[in-house]
Amino acid sequence: MKIRERFSMVDLPVLIITAAIIGHDKYKAFHAGANDILQKPYHYSEFMARIQNLIMMKHTANQATRMEMAFLQSQIKPHFLYNVLNTIISLTHLDIEKAREVTEEFTNYLRMSFDFQNTSAISSFRHELSIINSYLSIEKTRFGNRLEVLLDLDEDIDFILPPLMIQPLVENAVLHGVSKKRGGGWIKLTAKKQSKNEYHIKVEDNGPGITPEKQIDLLSTDFDRSVGLKNINQRLKHFCGSELMISSTPDAGTSVSMLIHLAETTGSPKELKDTERT
Repeated sequence: MKIRERFSMVDLPVLIITAAIIGHDKYKAFHAGANDILQKPYHYSEFMARIQNLIMMKHTANQATRMEMAFLQSQIKPHFLYNVLNTIISLTHLDIEKAREVTEEFTNYLRMSFDFQNTSAISSFRHELSIINSYLSIEKTRFGNRLEVLLDLDEDIDFILPPLMIQPLVENAVLHGVSKKRGGGWIKLTAKKQSKNEYHIKVEDNGPGITPEKQIDLLSTDFDRSVGLKNINQRLKHFCGSELMISSTPDAGTSVSMLIHLAETTGSPKELKDTERT
């Protein structure tokens, strides 16, 4: 089945309706990637029950994926926590105003990392940008001139997207890109509106890059560079049917980009918030 080359059985459930009664035909259908088979003739009630079961399975899997990402984000790494606290303590002796700024950004980072919105299906780019800015502000204080942050954002850009789709990419770029390069480097976040309902997001770094052999495993669960990369890719497929595009050159850097395509009926971030309140 051609669609299984792109979508898993959870991403896109398939029910096959057939008049075949031969066991071998059913085996071939399941082997091709069908989730379920309904044999003709059938009752409408059975058809609806099977459809509802597949939809319930998909919704449950989507919720589990969102919870996984929220859990990953809420796991503040001890070394990051200690480094930030040590930075704040050091600044209290050197620049008390800067210490207050870092403390405020750290508070915002923690608050948004544990935000209940991270488990919901929909967030907004501006909401995500807030936690990105707090994270980068903290890391910029820690790394100093070793970290250069570049932002290329359309003015007043905002759109809906699943939560925690971009911040983990930025964190990867800092942890596995800039911090691994002697003398530091830069990361760049690009967000552009390409058409009425399409937005292009890209996170780049000029770090050590990834070898071609390892690039094959970038979206696997056991690849240690990927803080939730597979999870982000799954939710991207659920949300708009696209996938992460990853490009990396050893000793030159890595870029991860995504295309957010919104349906015509999808509301703006403000409209969605107003709907949730009611």
